[in-house]
Amino acid sequence: MTSRLPDELVDQPYPMPEVPPTCSCLGNALLKRLARAKVRLDRMERDNASRDLSELAAARVEFSLASRALADDLITQGLDERP
Repeated sequence: MTSRLPDELVDQPYPMPEVPPTCSCLGNALLKRLARAKVRLDRMERDNASRDLSELAAARVEFSLASRALADDLITQGLDERP
């Protein structure tokens, strides 16, 4: 599932916000990587006119790898344990 944003909003440059205090236990670089991968993937999935399937596949792989890296970090911190 991809999020649908108006095209005029998606294509504007947007500076990465500061990480909220509640996310301070997470790696800032991992959060930024995941956010960038998600934005890239959404743009590529939406662009039907110039769809390059190898680039789309690469974007999906990067999103998957970024998700896994963040999940690995959470597991390392013990956030996978149930009470």
